[in-house]
Amino acid sequence: MKKTKQAVRRIVRKVCTGLGLTATALTFQACYGPPQAMGMDVLIRGVVKSEATNAPIKGIKVSAAELYQYELTDEGGGFQFYVPQEDVCVITFEDIDGTKNGSYQGKEISVNLTKNKITLGDILLNEYILLNE
Repeated sequence: MKKTKQAVRRIVRKVCTGLGLTATALTFQACYGPPQAMGMDVLIRGVVKSEATNAPIKGIKVSAAELYQYELTDEGGGFQFYVPQEDVCVITFEDIDGTKNGSYQGKEISVNLTKNKITLGDILLNEYILLNE
């Protein structure tokens, strides 16, 4: 009986310790914010436009090479997302909606990540030219 009580006490102590560490971690993040707020990530933003018309393009997939995250451009062609702070990042622009918003050629640009916020400005994409047969 005595061994059972000791085992239960150990289990309860471990559970309480785990809960305490979890609460501490959540409190730290609530007080100090996510890593982006601490300057550990870089915010990249810009606007994707048609080179021919200078009109914003909705629905372009914007992603950072080797990362699973991506962003689709909004109605105004705008995008923004965070990437880990490294020396250089390759940003890819890809038309994934077919001809819904026009057909555009993909593009890659290399970005030097020396600041916490980088505004790329206007990214111009060329439209595919369809030849009538």
